[in-house]
Amino acid sequence: MQAPHLLAAALCAGLGVSLFARPTGLVPAALALGLLSLGAGRRRAVLLAAALFAAGWWWGSARLETLDQSALVSYAGRTGLAQVEVTGPGRESEFALRVPVRVVRFGDVETGEPARLELPPGRSPPQGAVLELVAAVRLPRPPEVHGAFDEAAYLKRQGIHVVLHAERFRVVGRRGGIGGVADALRRAVARSLDLGLEGERRAVVAGVVLGEDEGLDRELRDRFRSSGLYHLLAVSGQNVGYVVAGALLLGWLLGAPRWLAQLGALGAIGGYVLAVGWQPSVVRAGVAGALASLAWLAARPQDRWYFLLAGAAVLLGWNPYSLLEPGFQLSFAAVAAIFVAVPPLERRLEGYPLPRPLRMVVAVSVACGIATAPILMGHFGATPVFSILSNAMAAPVVAPLLALALGAAALAPVVPSAAAALAWLAGWLAAYLAACARLVGGLPHAQAGSWAALFALAAAAGFVWLLLRLPPPRGRRSLVLLALVAALVVAWRSRPEHAPPPPAGLRLTFLDVGQGDAVLLQVREGAVLVDQGPPEADVADQLRGLGIRRITALVLTHPQRDHVGGAADVLEEIDVDMVLDPRLPVPSPYERDALAEAGEQGIRVVTGRAGRVFRLGRLRLRLLWPDAPGPPGDDPNNHAIVLVASYGRVDALLTADAETNVTLPLRPPPVEILKVAHHGSADTGLPALLALIRPEVAVISVGHGNDYGHPAPSTLAALAGFPALDVFRTDEDGRVTIESDGTRYTVREEH
Repeated sequence: MQAPHLLAAALCAGLGVSLFARPTGLVPAALALGLLSLGAGRRRAVLLAAALFAAGWWWGSARLETLDQSALVSYAGRTGLAQVEVTGPGRESEFALRVPVRVVRFGDVETGEPARLELPPGRSPPQGAVLELVAAVRLPRPPEVHGAFDEAAYLKRQGIHVVLHAERFRVVGRRGGIGGVADALRRAVARSLDLGLEGERRAVVAGVVLGEDEGLDRELRDRFRSSGLYHLLAVSGQNVGYVVAGALLLGWLLGAPRWLAQLGALGAIGGYVLAVGWQPSVVRAGVAGALASLAWLAARPQDRWYFLLAGAAVLLGWNPYSLLEPGFQLSFAAVAAIFVAVPPLERRLEGYPLPRPLRMVVAVSVACGIATAPILMGHFGATPVFSILSNAMAAPVVAPLLALALGAAALAPVVPSAAAALAWLAGWLAAYLAACARLVGGLPHAQAGSWAALFALAAAAGFVWLLLRLPPPRGRRSLVLLALVAALVVAWRSRPEHAPPPPAGLRLTFLDVGQGDAVLLQVREGAVLVDQGPPEADVADQLRGLGIRRITALVLTHPQRDHVGGAADVLEEIDVDMVLDPRLPVPSPYERDALAEAGEQGIRVVTGRAGRVFRLGRLRLRLLWPDAPGPPGDDPNNHAIVLVASYGRVDALLTADAETNVTLPLRPPPVEILKVAHHGSADTGLPALLALIRPEVAVISVGHGNDYGHPAPSTLAALAGFPALDVFRTDEDGRVTIESDGTRYTVREEH
């Protein structure tokens, strides 16, 4: 390793070590000074590297001590008047708007501490705005069970120790200083996009240019992820390269000397990094671009490995916790893979009839895909399968889109009409990128969703690589590959596929899970799964057969095997956004496994309590019960989640195992659809409940020939005696599906 590389790597290593061991006092600093005073000649480089390691260790420890301090922690549980600065774009989920802020003042205490502000879904405050609001301070949630998502640790890595909750806010000004300059630059770029773009096209261009994906709807964002094109929505070295090229071109057009143009490029890099924010890929690319310009000005050779390590040192020096963040790991792993693996891969592809630009795209996609797949799987539980195809399709338009968008930003202050024309052209390229993401991301098995799937994919890739290395004659190799492809196509086409089309309105499916419950609610915006049946029902496989690849909310009504036994498998094999659990004091290995799986994947777990309301498009879920976890040892059926699902004027009461001793006192509203409680067990209050809610359809989820005698004769008699009530049962009718447009509904049985 060359001396500059050794020194930069030593500094980065020292900064990284501070995450795992923090020294006391000034020991590393003293060690660094001592080492600097020793040695000469060739030994001096090694001693200097050791000194930089010690210095990095000391500095990283000092920064971590600073980041771990909080003046607002002592105010947890209090509510007061606060003034905050919005430091980044807000991100909206189905249930909350989360905004990064810097707390200027809370009550009478002035502080510059970062925090996260949670607001109701709706209008997001603009970046850079100064807000006044009445906020409640709470501590981030620690993991409630082993392996669950640790919100406290996640926010701590960003230097955040408290979360503020507010219902409304008032904009009272804008921040100043460097932050204000960054906000002004970002607004200027955003305004240039507003000149000729709107809707989805503007959101895609903003993602490529500014690295923000907040404007994309969830469906398109997911398609970018599953297609392997999500990296286009993170600012990369290519963006910075275009900024530098634009500055140098402008200097050439103005007749400026090269040294002045390089200084202009440095300024442009700084302005661009300020505009797009402190993201690992941005800072890495910005540091590399700045060092390249400085190297030219100093007539020194350029070294990309040194630039990469310098970028890592800047990020880790500011916040050593960055080493644990997926953005840092993905960015540096991808660039290192490009440096190491792309040249030999490109040489290997020279013997194939591919144009050089396409060979480069394939080589980069393969190298980055291999390097980042374990990181993606470890952090997000999925990795794209068809990224080579998607990147080959997208590559021709990425560079022109960047050039057009940055050109529009440069021309907007002086020639708005020309800027609008460039932005309009960039919008068409953005529409093509979105189409590529939807096409490839929508392919079956577009993502490997488990380590087993990833290993199988790696084995298949290794098999193909071995085939590619077959000796000449080339005809034999071509025939073997052609036969392999043909066999895969035949196997794929012969695979049975019965997935129904997406719902036009509400689709309510009572899955046939034997003696258990699993109810799937689907709208165009997503899906909710209430209970997951026993393990042997393999609900995850049933969901895949129905075309379900993502679930917005997974509801664990109560911790019993016949209701949540399949939850862990669903969480492992299907993408899930949120888990709703009543947190009953009942030991259950099935609930424990499900929450552990949710924790490993970083899935949010919400406690289900009466009064909570969730919305997904036109679907509204209102929890009627439980209002508390109940005493230990009590029957969990008495504290199961009971909810009303409403879509337009059609309502369904989902009771889990909560019988009328629970549901009658709740006084539920009239509904069209009733899921009969507890698999149709004997329930003396059922006639009174039917008279109260007046359902038109009743569904019993029950196993054929079960040992409990479900459904009870008294329950069947009560249902048969209620006028105009259609009764369905999964042991006789199989899967029961109800389709509704919000006014009318239809019922079908699928044996």
